[in-house]
Amino acid sequence: MSEFRAIVTERLILRPVAAQDRARLVALANNWRVAKNLSTMPFPYTEAAADDWITKQPSLWAGGKTVTLAVTLDGLLIGGIGIGARDSAEWELGYWLGEPYWNRGYASEAAIAVRDYAFGVLQLDRIVAGHYADNHASGRILAKLGLRYTSEVQRFSMARGAKVRCLEMAMTREWWLESTQNQARTVAVA
Repeated sequence: MSEFRAIVTERLILRPVAAQDRARLVALANNWRVAKNLSTMPFPYTEAAADDWITKQPSLWAGGKTVTLAVTLDGLLIGGIGIGARDSAEWELGYWLGEPYWNRGYASEAAIAVRDYAFGVLQLDRIVAGHYADNHASGRILAKLGLRYTSEVQRFSMARGAKVRCLEMAMTREWWLESTQNQARTVAVA
């Protein structure tokens, strides 16, 4: 993964997080409405938290078990997305956007690109994701990607300081291949 440069979508560039993202990261992540929807994002989100997270990225990438990307629009960070190995053989998809960028399709666009990268480039057999039960928007995004509900668990939220009801979802490589074939057929017919 060390040769990774970027994933380019219609409107976005997904690239490794860099030191130049620090100020935007703090400005966008230091928002309760963002942080409460994530397991590992503290609130308040400080400059020290950003420095710590950015500093960890090269070693995470080098380990070959994490792909963490800045979601950028017109060269500016608007959020983050990644896929990384969980405790088991599963890889988990996670993402966030700064609130000014919600409801514009950016999260779906970035998540579709990373899902396709996970199955097409990384050759994963299965990906998982979850959303807190009170985060309906994330549930809609994951369903749009083709993930299916698998279980309900209690997952700790660092920002909330408590375990929160989380709905877990998954997608297999087989489902992904079927969905991409159906999309190709639809495009060819249109």
